[in-house]
Amino acid sequence: MFLFLLPTQLGKHFFLDFSYVDGVRVDYLSLVLYATDILALMLVWVYREVIFKELRKQKHFLVFLGLLVATNILASQYPVLGLYSAAKLLEIYIIYVIFSHIRVRGGTLLLPLFVGGLVQLFLALLQFHYKSSIQGIFYYLGERFFTLGTAGIAKASFFDQQILRPYGTFSHPNSLGGFYLLLYAFVLSLKPGNQGNFLRYGLILISSLLVLLSFSRVAIVVYVVITLIHIAPKLLKKDCLPCLIGRTGVLLIVSGIFLQVEADPLSLEKRILLIKQSLLIIKENLILGTGFGHHLFAHAKFPNPYPHFFLQPVHNIFLLFLEQAGAVITILILIPLHKFIRKRGPVPFFLPLLVVLFTGLFDHYWLTLQQNMLLMGVIFGLMKNATFSSEE
Repeated sequence: MFLFLLPTQLGKHFFLDFSYVDGVRVDYLSLVLYATDILALMLVWVYREVIFKELRKQKHFLVFLGLLVATNILASQYPVLGLYSAAKLLEIYIIYVIFSHIRVRGGTLLLPLFVGGLVQLFLALLQFHYKSSIQGIFYYLGERFFTLGTAGIAKASFFDQQILRPYGTFSHPNSLGGFYLLLYAFVLSLKPGNQGNFLRYGLILISSLLVLLSFSRVAIVVYVVITLIHIAPKLLKKDCLPCLIGRTGVLLIVSGIFLQVEADPLSLEKRILLIKQSLLIIKENLILGTGFGHHLFAHAKFPNPYPHFFLQPVHNIFLLFLEQAGAVITILILIPLHKFIRKRGPVPFFLPLLVVLFTGLFDHYWLTLQQNMLLMGVIFGLMKNATFSSEE
């Protein structure tokens, strides 16, 4: 059930005093209890012994890191917001630990992801066709109400036709594209076998279609790159060379068609503006950061050059984390991450890592949006899980 609901965002928002900036309610500043959070807590209870065992292995490091995080939270303007934001990051790690120890056959784990993907593809196609949300039962999966005329909605011009970029049950089409791009990279990394091949190829197809339907330029470009990397060894071996050349040609042509979309003409300008602001914020808060979850308050101090309300996180996960955590915590986190990657080697983590690192340079959803954050923990946990990989 957890994996099936992973792409959904059904939850209860709590808007407190700090959730408003200049009288405008900001979703990023709300406290949210998601259905997937409740299921994650159930998993924590089931795998509590595994989690405690893993935490004990790093108790000295975690105690030191915990003290620094506590200092960051207590020094922030709104400690409740800081605690919630830090807890969401901890949730990624806990989910990673759980799925790195799960002992379930690969097909059993792929099935809910496959069914969930089918639901998202069906909903995305309906949204694309009707140019609005569908609601009904999809409301209970977290689909928000919107139409093509909704302020701030993600729309684009595609071959001289104005289109709505499908959201599925995500907060933004870019988040949808990134989610299924990471899932695509994960499934590509699995070794083909007798078990779960139908689900594997089904997920590859569904994920590919959702990445393209998201009309996310970054996601589509990375999709092409990792696909070419995946088939490159076969090209070098000249294994059915005409077939592989044909596959490559179709990939480039289809992706090129979807890249013709013309979205927000100010998108690049806004992202550059946010990066400039972020660098100034980091310079002023280099040691301790702004406090977890407090980065938007720092961005709100800058004048808004646009006629509409514009307040978003910087579209770069590395700058975003450094903004909030400061240099000390960031360096401390990078040390075990570096050791982990070096110990595991480039395989089998290369493609999923490439997805997160490259898309993370141009967007923030890996650190701000529920579905993407939890998927990251699940995927890297499963890829560390030798039992799962070998059974596939």
